[in-house]
Amino acid sequence: MKKCPDCNSEKIIKNAKAIDRGEGNVNLNLSVAVDEFPDAFIFKQRIYSAVDADVCGECGFIQFYAKNPELLWDAYQKQEVNSIIEGKIKRRKDL
Repeated sequence: MKKCPDCNSEKIIKNAKAIDRGEGNVNLNLSVAVDEFPDAFIFKQRIYSAVDADVCGECGFIQFYAKNPELLWDAYQKQEVNSIIEGKIKRRKDL
């Protein structure tokens, strides 16, 4: 059984919803994002993943988890490839 990394309790509340309050106090699911083109002015190709949480029922320690980490990882990997390509394009323009 999973234990709290802070107090070692086994009282873990799994998959609690992390709520973000939007405009007008609307309940939204908390999310994280990775941009495939972070330096782009527009068209950043932002990839989102909803976030769930595990909460310790003893001390309140919270661990957040992305529901689709593989999508975020793919976008992150594309950042590196895209920056290499953009660097080559920039060098060609400088010639």
